[in-house]
Amino acid sequence: MKSTKTALILVLVGAVMFSGGLWLYSTGKSLGLLEIGTAILVLIVVLLSLFVGLKRIKDEKKGLPVDDELSLRIKQKAGASAFSVSFILWPIILIFTMDSDLDVRIPIEIGILAMGLIFIGFWIYYSRMGLKDENQN
Repeated sequence: MKSTKTALILVLVGAVMFSGGLWLYSTGKSLGLLEIGTAILVLIVVLLSLFVGLKRIKDEKKGLPVDDELSLRIKQKAGASAFSVSFILWPIILIFTMDSDLDVRIPIEIGILAMGLIFIGFWIYYSRMGLKDENQN
């Protein structure tokens, strides 16, 4: 079961990289600032996912449990924090793109990628700093 999760991460990373490469190849024109920014955000998410997948493979080879209680709690806390921040993120995206001539899907793509980056940021923060004891005040 654990190796299937890791394999799934690596397959998804490969699929996103392949799709991104096809997208870059298919656009014969020069990319604008928005496209470059979106491509950079996708690349950051893909690289961090690849890092996590390779770390999981390395931990599995060492015989370490991939998902222990702390790592599950860190993911849960990072997800809850990212969800809370997304309530601020989406109105900001809507305010700045409401009267623009952008296609509707572009603010949605930006928001989803930003939510992924926010989750990764909180995950790195809680992994490095640890979780406080929630039984205390």
